[in-house]
Amino acid sequence: MNIGTSSRRKGFTLVELLVVIAIIVALAALATPQIFRALKRAAMAEAVSNAKQVKLALDGFAMDFDGQFPNEDTAEDVAEGGTGTTYSNDFFRQLFLSGVTESEIIFWVKNSPAAGSNSAPDDKVKEGGRMQPQEILQDGDVHWAYITDQTNLDSTSRPLLIDGYEKSTSEWDPDLWENKVIVVRIDGSTKPMRMRLSDGKVLDGSKKDILSSQADAWDGESPEALLKQPQPGS
Repeated sequence: MNIGTSSRRKGFTLVELLVVIAIIVALAALATPQIFRALKRAAMAEAVSNAKQVKLALDGFAMDFDGQFPNEDTAEDVAEGGTGTTYSNDFFRQLFLSGVTESEIIFWVKNSPAAGSNSAPDDKVKEGGRMQPQEILQDGDVHWAYITDQTNLDSTSRPLLIDGYEKSTSEWDPDLWENKVIVVRIDGSTKPMRMRLSDGKVLDGSKKDILSSQADAWDGESPEALLKQPQPGS
């Protein structure tokens, strides 16, 4: 019986298989940047949501402490011996000890160079129904930098929370949010702000560095001395 070539042929030849594989690889390479950007946008949206939750906790704290956000003086009111003054972790710890939040996860951002840890906080802050200061916001649990010595009556455009710097540097990480920095102001407005590519500065509406005494919000005061960075993970 004469069987045609097309009838006898089954499956792909090696060359055809390699061509198919090459096409799949090429399509995957084209799709990867789009997927990466979508994941980055989702991560930023989650970070913005977390920052807003931290701001709500700060507002709750201020209501109980005559408009003051956590500072060195309020630290003595919420814990014997205070809560520390070196890192933003120390000041945020007051929010737990005053009873306005029990969530550590809102202070953390995945892949944060500032926190320096990819392990999310465990939210285990209590034992026997009581807050345990040594368990709250340990190193690597916080992403957000915090500007101390402010009240809810200060200029509403002042930054209160901001992305932390890269670990062991004085520069923000341009790769985390694609050259943007998340800023939370006293009035609660929360948004990513673009860095200036030439020097990594983030500018206000008057084109001044938002962490400079020259910025409109600070009226000549210097916020850099009040900026507390997160305690990085080991």
